[in-house]
Amino acid sequence: MNPRISQVQHPAPMMPYPANIRQLSDIELLRQANEARNAVLASGLQRLLAGFAGWMQRRRAEAELRALTDRELADIGLTRAEIPFVLAGDMPARGVEAPKAAAAPAAANDRFRKRAAA
Repeated sequence: MNPRISQVQHPAPMMPYPANIRQLSDIELLRQANEARNAVLASGLQRLLAGFAGWMQRRRAEAELRALTDRELADIGLTRAEIPFVLAGDMPARGVEAPKAAAAPAAANDRFRKRAAA
């Protein structure tokens, strides 16, 4: 192709769409835009309602835990100070852990480890 020929004179190499894609009409484009907008609004509303329902559930659970006596809280392994952490899910799991075996100290005159007594 002659480099002096501009795109206006020879527009074939630059096509706006690939050959296998049809150009959308204005009505179809508007319909697709409306569907996308409605989907975004619906998902946002669903997230908002789910967040509100979760908040209400946490509020009810907090009211029930605060209504318990200290003895009842101790029976389930909680204190009043731990209630917000339990509801937020920040409480570490408390399990009965086996005590770790302490290493026996080496003898002071242990020549094998080259720690002879003074």
